[in-house]
Formats: sequence, C-alpha cells, structure tokens
Amino acid sequence: MEKLPPWIRREVEGHGVDLEELALDLGYPLAYTVGGRTFYSEREVRKEDLDFVLHRVGGFKENNRAGLEGTLHRISRILSALEEMAGITIRVGKFVEGVAEPLRPYLVEGGGSLLVVGPPRTGKTTLLRDIVRILAEVYGSRVVAVDTSNEIGGDGLIPHPGIRPARRMQVPDPPSRNQGRVIYQAIANHSPEIVVVDEIGYNEDVQECLTASRRGVRVVATAHGERLLDVLENPALHPVLGEPDLKARARRTRPAFAMALQVVGKGRFLLYPDLGQALDDLLEGREPEGVRLGVWE
Repeated sequence: MEKLPPWIRREVEGHGVDLEELALDLGYPLAYTVGGRTFYSEREVRKEDLDFVLHRVGGFKENNRAGLEGTLHRISRILSALEEMAGITIRVGKFVEGVAEPLRPYLVEGGGSLLVVGPPRTGKTTLLRDIVRILAEVYGSRVVAVDTSNEIGGDGLIPHPGIRPARRMQVPDPPSRNQGRVIYQAIANHSPEIVVVDEIGYNEDVQECLTASRRGVRVVATAHGERLLDVLENPALHPVLGEPDLKARARRTRPAFAMALQVVGKGRFLLYPDLGQALDDLLEGREPEGVRLGVWE
C-alpha cells in the first residue's frame, strides 16, 4: 500500500486480503479485482500516478517485471513504442497454506513427476507454492525451486518463509535463454530429489525437464493451457509429453511426467493419475477420466 498513490490506496485498502490485482492505465479509470470481480474508480490514472509507483518500486527487469523484497507481489509495466510507461499491473501475491492439501497423497505417496496445467488467474502459482511447502516438509532441502520471476519465493535474496526449507534458485533475464540453464545447474550442482519450475515452454527448459526425469529426478512444473488438450497441441511441450504425433494419433515414447493436474478454478482441480493413459485417450479422440479434488459445487 505504501507504493500506491494516496487516492488509489484509499480506493482499495478497505478490501484487505481479498484484493487480487490492480491495473493502472494512463488516461483510464483505475481497475482492481476483488474476489474475482473487477471494479473501476471514477478517477482516471495520470502520469504522476505511474511515476509515483515507479519511483517507489525501483528497477524493472528485461521482461518488464519487478517485485517487492520479502513479498510475493509482482509489478509489471506496459511501455509505449517510445519506451514511455503507459500502464502498470500489480498482482497481489499471497501464500495460501493448505490449498494443495488435496494433492498430498499423490505428492508424498505417489512419488511421480507432476505437470500442472491451467490458464492465468486460476491460482496456479499459489498452488505451486503450497506444493513446494508440502514437498519440503518431507524432502527438506532436497527440493529446489527454479524461480523464473520470483513468484514462488518472492523478491530478494531470502525466499519467502512459507517454502522453507526448500532451496530457491533465481533465473536471470531473459528467462527464455536462462531458465533451462538454471534447471541444469540445479540438477548438476545441488543434487535435488525434486525440482519445481513455474511456466515451462521454452525449448531449453523443456529439454532439461525431460533430462531430469530420465535421470530419476522428480519434476513439478506448470504450463499454460485451459485444458490438457491445449498442452497436447502445443509443439513446444511435445518432448515432455512422449513426442505425440497428432496425425498418427500416437506417441513415440513415455511422457516425462507421471501425472497431470488441471486447475479448473481456485480450489478446484482435476487430477490425471496416469498422464500417459490420459494422453492416449486424447490422441484417440476420447475424453480422459480425471479425479476431482478440492471443493466442487
């Protein structure tokens, strides 16, 4: 709240922990999301409002993201063609302990690699943080989180206490070139039993996740997609999905992940305990059967 212009702070601070996101666009009313609903202020955002935030947040990375040390919040900026700031998005990061508890038997007793699939704003990263917490309770410092945008462990050198005693390795800019390298370093240098990665989809990181699984290192990773079918139809992810041939309706080898979890909504999950079978069903035109976890109405 200290990083926000006073009028914006007055507008949103009464919503407390339910505040999820703020969008500040030059010349537009302030938009903010509370409990899944978006509200708009009567007052428009001006250049001095953007400058107020910029001067208190500090430098942005090459991917136009910044964080606040000791927190899980993410600030992203929009630049014009002339490299002038035209907007800011603030995601309010929260550590929600217990959100991954329905997965505990599969994480601790199942023991296989897990691919988490979901579209933006469904709580995918919040879920991943709690997965790290559960795994760290059992495997301790043998869990290594490869933190692409500091969204798992937060900004700064010391990770958020919620994921301890798991270790955290930060990924320098740009992630497209460095995420795979950091995954490799985690495995080669730090002897993890489990590597956790947020948002795979670059060629190098996908290959390193495949290599890790073939070396006996468990991998928990997230990927964008509304459904498992979206991931199957993403060529960049084919190496970890058993190299599926969509025309032949078959895959060439076993997937790198034993299980997949589809994040349907906040607190609602669909687990595919046998990812290979689920992929085969999709390739053959059938809808795979999943296990409902969490709270379904």
